[in-house]
Amino acid sequence: MKKIKNYIAGSLAVLYAFFLIAFVRDVAAAVLNSVKVCLEVMIPSLYAFIVISGFIVSSGLYAVLSKPFGLISRYIFRIPQEYFSVFLIGSVGGYPIGAQLLSGMVKENRIDKDTASHMLSYCYLAGPAFICGIAGVRLFSDVKIGMLIFGAIIGANFLVAFFTGLDRPVPERSSSKIKLDMSFDCLIRSISKGAAGMFSICGIIVFFSSIICILDKLNIIGTAAKLIESIMGLTYTDSIAAVKTFIEISNIASLTPGNYDLIPLSAALLSFGGLCVLMQIQGFTSGVLSTKRFYLCRIISMFISYFLCKILIVICNVNSIYVTAPGKIVPRQNSPIPTVFLLIMTILLLSNISIAKNKKV
Repeated sequence: MKKIKNYIAGSLAVLYAFFLIAFVRDVAAAVLNSVKVCLEVMIPSLYAFIVISGFIVSSGLYAVLSKPFGLISRYIFRIPQEYFSVFLIGSVGGYPIGAQLLSGMVKENRIDKDTASHMLSYCYLAGPAFICGIAGVRLFSDVKIGMLIFGAIIGANFLVAFFTGLDRPVPERSSSKIKLDMSFDCLIRSISKGAAGMFSICGIIVFFSSIICILDKLNIIGTAAKLIESIMGLTYTDSIAAVKTFIEISNIASLTPGNYDLIPLSAALLSFGGLCVLMQIQGFTSGVLSTKRFYLCRIISMFISYFLCKILIVICNVNSIYVTAPGKIVPRQNSPIPTVFLLIMTILLLSNISIAKNKKV
């Protein structure tokens, strides 16, 4: 089996090299554009937060910030109270922040591998700045829509944290004294680690831009888009954008602006994060954390985010602010009842995962 995998991997590498030469101009343009995205979007929005979040962990401040959330941490998330701030930071900082922090904490012996691998399943979110900027303002011209999508995704993470934590005992209240390291050396180390992490993130983004370009030139993305178009009823343009977003999340900006029917889909795609981000997570956690549960929970979270978003749209009466104008299509006023049932079924699936794990133990 291992030989077959090696053969497939080797064949794909050779094909990739061949297509890089065959489509050299298109790939070069795609790579150049991705570098521009990294310089203008990713580095300004992520680098400083990677540095400060790393400093919060290395200095021990994470334990102080977690104190007000002790009850939620212990009884709902079933994790020691000092780790709750990692969830908060991962939820507002950007996709790879949580994975980077948890991996660093394992290496520094601040958390055990089992707890860190468990937390990795839900310490994963694009952050409100990215979601409100891209999905809220750019796609739907309303920051409130962005907050609604953010609420659906973080709500899904809460549900995943709760149901996957049912098989864990309630941790004892921490009584250990917190030791802080607020030295200049600690800050410098955080800056260096942040720079290395940012370089890795940008490198993966640039690499995936070449993959998307090749798949586009081979019409593989177009074929997948036609399949999605027939199943989900999206336009071909939006289907293309959805496939590319599934691969690399920044392509979500290519969805049709102003189409409120795309809000739940946007929530699902942003919850998943794209294959590019998953590779970033694998890069941060490789050899440190187990990612099996993480991948399963991300797929489940994607569906929960979709359902929660549809429910929030009805509760917040989002469709009422969509003014009918010539050439515009008014979104359908769907009943939330089917969505509620689908959400319940997904929650039951999460419960079954915890029960199955208990039986194995």
